[in-house]
Amino acid sequence: MALRKSNGGLQYSFPGDSETLRLVNRWVGLERRCCPFLTFTVISTGGNEQMILRLTGSEEAKAFLLRELRMNIDRIGY
Repeated sequence: MALRKSNGGLQYSFPGDSETLRLVNRWVGLERRCCPFLTFTVISTGGNEQMILRLTGSEEAKAFLLRELRMNIDRIGY
């Protein structure tokens, strides 16, 4: 998984296999309940091309994403 900033938020790259796509879609389904201020975009093409998950929103949403990301990275020791 690769992470980078994108316009309005963050963008993650994942392997494009069917199982990963299923897991990402399941995660989006759960997260959108608690984070209605975010827009979730999943981009997937045919085959096993890399899949993109884009999380976007207002300036406050971007700050939330970066704060959450930092907390999770600190928690696992990176």
